[in-house]
Amino acid sequence: MDLNERAQKVLQAVIDSYVQTGSPVGSVALTKTANFSLSSATLRNIMAELEELGFLTHPHTSAGRMPTEKGYRYYIDTLISVDRDHAGLQEQLEQPAVLQGSELHQLMEEASQFLARLSHHTGVIVAPAEPEGRYKHIEFVRLRGDQVLIIFVTNTGTVLNKLIDMDESLPQHELNAFSSYLDGELDQWALSEVRDRLASRLREEKANFLGLLEATYRASREVQERDADKVYIGGASQIFESPEFADVEMMRTLFRAFDDKYKLLKLLDKTTAAEGVKVFIGSENPFFEMQGCSVVVGNYRAGNVIGSLGVIGPVRMHYKQVINVVDYTSRLLSRILDERLKKGIER
Repeated sequence: MDLNERAQKVLQAVIDSYVQTGSPVGSVALTKTANFSLSSATLRNIMAELEELGFLTHPHTSAGRMPTEKGYRYYIDTLISVDRDHAGLQEQLEQPAVLQGSELHQLMEEASQFLARLSHHTGVIVAPAEPEGRYKHIEFVRLRGDQVLIIFVTNTGTVLNKLIDMDESLPQHELNAFSSYLDGELDQWALSEVRDRLASRLREEKANFLGLLEATYRASREVQERDADKVYIGGASQIFESPEFADVEMMRTLFRAFDDKYKLLKLLDKTTAAEGVKVFIGSENPFFEMQGCSVVVGNYRAGNVIGSLGVIGPVRMHYKQVINVVDYTSRLLSRILDERLKKGIER
């Protein structure tokens, strides 16, 4: 839905004022804070129309208006743009060489803190990784007693060894048969899909090999959780400086969400196939289920592999500033990693 120029200006002014103050915006206040040659009554009518269209809302009858997620979405998609020169950000930097870590993990930690410092929210970054591996083979080796060694292999050469204790002893030929069964069920499935497929089989199986199936499920989960170790979070506490998160229960929810790095990994990886910066406003976020939070995500390239980064903050955030921060950081990190690759320095 498109808005006429006058309605666009009013929506932008309301959002800018609300982001700045955190208070619902009334028509009288709008005439004082924005350069409008419109009467308070005219502004009030325009704001009422914007509310009817779903761009604005109000907490109670006598209050001013505040933006909805739909209003923020229109604002981001139509009313603001990325500053490709990043002149404003350059003025905030204390020194030109802001990311200096000699090893990859140091560079990732610095980058997450850099995102947090410039955005005043929480910075998240995923270390670059090769394209996702796929299931290749699983093998079960019977050891002494009821112990079984699981060997989980992917097509990229990743090998996970997991020693488990079974409730009953199974002969090697039965273990081999189960290995063949899983190879047929999971052949060439992406690792991110293996866990769901195993969970489905767990619900279906009622007897034979149930213990082995559960152990294989846990092993596949460990592969995913190991990938989550590549997630770096900077400035996690900064998000709680926003009044929206003053509630203790909300704080606990957010901390639990930050602890679940696998969800963060899935969210940020969602953007690796797309160009530019993506914004997930509140309920638009399919992975990181935090009410009242938005996530601004971009990606960076290191040779042939792609990493992702982003900023997590309240829905009421300075989107233009944060989008510029994410875009700037992704370009900066890409340049640094490319230069190191060309010099033969280990990523």
